[in-house]
Amino acid sequence: MTALIIVAAALLLGFVVAFTIGANDETMTPAVGAGLLSLSVAVLIGGIFNFIGVFFLGESVSKTVGKGISTAPLDLDMVFVILISMALWLFIVSLKGVPISSTQSVVGSVLGVIIVAYNWDPAAINFNTLFEVVASWVISPVIGLIGGYFFYWLIIKIRQSIKTTGYTDYERQEKIASYALAIFLLFSVFSRSGNDVAKAIGPLMAIDYFSNGIGLIYALFAGGFGMCLGVIILGRRVVKKLSSDIVALSPTSALAASVSVSLIMFIGTLMGMPLSGSHILVAAFIGVGFVNKEKVDKESLKEIGISWVITTPISAIFSAIIFVVFNLLGMFFVELYPP
Repeated sequence: MTALIIVAAALLLGFVVAFTIGANDETMTPAVGAGLLSLSVAVLIGGIFNFIGVFFLGESVSKTVGKGISTAPLDLDMVFVILISMALWLFIVSLKGVPISSTQSVVGSVLGVIIVAYNWDPAAINFNTLFEVVASWVISPVIGLIGGYFFYWLIIKIRQSIKTTGYTDYERQEKIASYALAIFLLFSVFSRSGNDVAKAIGPLMAIDYFSNGIGLIYALFAGGFGMCLGVIILGRRVVKKLSSDIVALSPTSALAASVSVSLIMFIGTLMGMPLSGSHILVAAFIGVGFVNKEKVDKESLKEIGISWVITTPISAIFSAIIFVVFNLLGMFFVELYPP
C-alpha cells in the first residue's frame, strides 16, 4: 500500500510540473501573431498535439534529464524536491506571462538537490552532460536566429521571383503561407512536446519503476495530460504576450520562425538533448525581424532575458531550501513514528 501511495504521489507531482510547463508553452504563438488562429483555438490545438507528441518522442530526452546530469543516485526525496521546485518557479512566471526555459529550471533544481545532498561533492555531478546541456542553451538560440533569418529571406526571394499582379496575388501568397504555417506548427508542437515533457517526468526516471514498462507509460500519460491541460488553461497568457510583444508577424514571417523552431526541436529531441523551445522561438522571431529591419521590443526582450538568467540559480536555491526543510521534517516524523 505504501509503494502504491509513493507511485501515485510521484505521478501527481509529475503531472503538476507538466501542467506548469504547458502553461509556459508558447509554441502556437506564430499562429496567433499571424492571425491564422484565435488565441482559444490555438491553445486547444496546441494542448492536443502536446499530448500526442509526448508518447512518440518523450522517452529519450526524459532519460537524459533523469539520469544524465547526476553521477550519484537520486532517491525518492530528491525526486520529489526537484519536481516541487520546478512547479513552484514555473507557476510563478507563467502567471506573469513570461516564457522561460523549463530545461534551465530542471537543471537548476537537480543541481540544487545534488549540491546539498552530497555536501558540495563535485564528483556527484556529470559535468560532461551538464556542459552539453548548457552549451545547447547558447547554440540552439543562435541556430534559431540564423534559421529564422535564412528561411524568411528565402521565402521573400521566392516570392520576388513569382510575378504578381497586385494585392490579390499578395493575399493569395499569404494564404498559402498560412496553410504551410499550420503544418509546421503542428510538427513543432509534436517535436517540442517530447522534449518539454522530459523536464516534468525526467526526474521520475531516477526511480526504477518509471524507467521502463508500465511505469514509463504511466509517467508519459501523466506528463502528456498535464501539459495538455496547462496549455489549454493557462498557456494563453504566454502566447498572447509573445504574439504581440517581440515583433509584428505576418503568415510568411511566422512560417519562417516556425520552420526554424520545428526542425531544431525535432533533431534535438531525436538526439535526446533537452533544449529550450522558448530560447529558440524568441531567437527565430528576432531573426525574422532582422530581415524586415523591424524594431524589436527591447523591453520585452529584457524581461525575458532576465528571467532566463535567473531561472537556473533560483531553481537551484528553491530545491536546496526545500530539500533541507524536507529533511528536517523527515527527521521529525521519524522520531514520532519510528519504523
